[in-house]
Amino acid sequence: MSKKMITLSGFVLLSLFSEMSAAENIECKDYNNNPITIKPKTITIYNDSETTIYPVLATSKNAVNEWIQGCFRTTEPYPTNYVYKLYVNENTGIAPGSSVTITLPLYSELSKGRYITWWNGGRVVLADKNDRLRNEKDEELATPSSVNCQGQNTECKLSTYSSDVQFPEDIYAQLSEYTFGDSIVPPKQSLRLLKPENVGYNISYVDHVYMPIAIGPKNNPYIGYSGSGQSLSAFRGHLDSFLKTTIGQGWPVYNLSELKLPGGYNIFAQRSGTLPPEDNVPVKPKDGFPPVLTVLACIQGECTEDQKKSLHFGEAVQRMQNLWGSCVSWDEDVNKYVTQKIDCPQDLKTNLEAVQQFFRKNHQQYLQMYADGKCNLNPGSKPVPFNYWEVINHIYGWVPFNEGCGAAANPLADTKIPGWDHAKIQSMYIHDLQYNYKGSNISPDLLFNPYVQLIHDKNYLSMDAYGFSVDDAVGFMSELGDGLIFTVGGTHGLENQQQFNYADGFSVAIGVPPSMVDKVNTPLIKKYGVCVLNQDADDPNCQQDKQDVIMPTNSQIAGFRVGTVAAYPIKVRFTDLNDNEYAFIVNEKFAPCTGDPAQCPTNKAEIVNKQSCIVTNSKGEKHPKSDDWCQNANPNQQSEKQLTKNYISFPSPVDYMN
Repeated sequence: MSKKMITLSGFVLLSLFSEMSAAENIECKDYNNNPITIKPKTITIYNDSETTIYPVLATSKNAVNEWIQGCFRTTEPYPTNYVYKLYVNENTGIAPGSSVTITLPLYSELSKGRYITWWNGGRVVLADKNDRLRNEKDEELATPSSVNCQGQNTECKLSTYSSDVQFPEDIYAQLSEYTFGDSIVPPKQSLRLLKPENVGYNISYVDHVYMPIAIGPKNNPYIGYSGSGQSLSAFRGHLDSFLKTTIGQGWPVYNLSELKLPGGYNIFAQRSGTLPPEDNVPVKPKDGFPPVLTVLACIQGECTEDQKKSLHFGEAVQRMQNLWGSCVSWDEDVNKYVTQKIDCPQDLKTNLEAVQQFFRKNHQQYLQMYADGKCNLNPGSKPVPFNYWEVINHIYGWVPFNEGCGAAANPLADTKIPGWDHAKIQSMYIHDLQYNYKGSNISPDLLFNPYVQLIHDKNYLSMDAYGFSVDDAVGFMSELGDGLIFTVGGTHGLENQQQFNYADGFSVAIGVPPSMVDKVNTPLIKKYGVCVLNQDADDPNCQQDKQDVIMPTNSQIAGFRVGTVAAYPIKVRFTDLNDNEYAFIVNEKFAPCTGDPAQCPTNKAEIVNKQSCIVTNSKGEKHPKSDDWCQNANPNQQSEKQLTKNYISFPSPVDYMN
């Protein structure tokens, strides 16, 4: 599909939750406890690469299954005690040029009270070798009849297993994550409610980078893809060139015969990790266990027996350790981590010291929790100390000190030091530290995290994807959709073949009438669509109605996202529940917000062409409130965690305006 066809192809109805294959519908309860049908969603995988791909889907363990709770409107926990793995053409995979579509219901009931919840916390493992994809102790099950699969240019045979564990580190695979729908507690209610309309997804490039994966929603053509559309050979060429440059030389690699690189947190967190001695990996010491992480020289057979066991990183990581040993003072001897003192610029020194002090304060709060008896997960254990090694582990993971206390304990958001609250220091951490490779002529000795450059820089992988845990590039996405489309080594099969980023698009937000605030199952919008002006020779002015996304009929959604279009200007249309049609032209992209979001965007007056805006009623006549509604168009930008997002806000639908 060309970029032009993304937005200009003939009218094709993309009804959310409409056309599904014959997999099982699930009956749940809606907001008013009336029966509601939840239709399946799909995962489609296109192999655009030059090699066979082995797909596996895996669910997660949950002490409380909130998706089942939301479906049944109950407080019963319905725990999930196993990981369920669904293999596509196990041992044979899918060949280049083929695709498979797996249709997944909300859940499959194996026996009374035992469910496979396909929608909550799923993983998609895409491998180009099937080594170690299945654990020998996994128990084979009959694949539920409610799950089916169709192949294009390939068969599609499903195999199902229950397991106690996820996948080991030494698999030849890229991990992605997905969640279908959401489970919320509605206002003024106490029971969970399943909201099925969205699809959530991200590629775990924050943990490791191995293969080019692109993901986009199904039946939502205005959202570009996340990840990489590069060919497999080009992608691996960039990994190889990174390791051969000064900035990447000596970056750790996983103990595999293909290049798989750990992220900036895992280079520390997995440094001491080992593999089972029976694993067939290239670096195997004669004595002891094979390492999880090694260096390229060892992979290439250039290491001694001692180095095979002990050499887990090289120059690139050593420079990071030297940076922290040179710019910040420690209450210990750090010579075992630091090999060279460097000259630290004052601004970098100030920022690193602030981050260290911020985590020192967080650690003090952690010690107080231990003293107060609030950390009982590991009875008899002592709190983690505040030292060089523990601190840089927590900083590069951007995670609080809460070992023994629970994952939600002692959040960084509740930590502050003089001059720095959490929001301010996290913004500095992102833009001034993690992205400091963008500085002019920066020395490799001063790079905070070279992995971020590998992920984002135009000379390397050029991805808008998470390069670290709180990256403000594209990370976890949650969009309207009937399912997800995954591609490996290309963009063929995606509905929108442009890469998504928040800066290029915007969300339309309409006001919720006071009388409808609590009616979470009553929709506001029926459908919407976008047309690029001056691109279709048969319709250059976008006179044809191209509202090709149909909104859910059982959920209140006060707007929609126009995430990725081929060009500006564009014409946006949507229809409300009373069949009033709204149309307006967006002239240009939002200018980047470099200051206070309240003062942004700087091109606010130029974004929406208010003269083009019109609201017509069901008879095609101009609505009496059309001008009032249109003149209140408000382009604005809002900070949401580490992101700045673009909005065009409007009043409530015209029939609710005073």
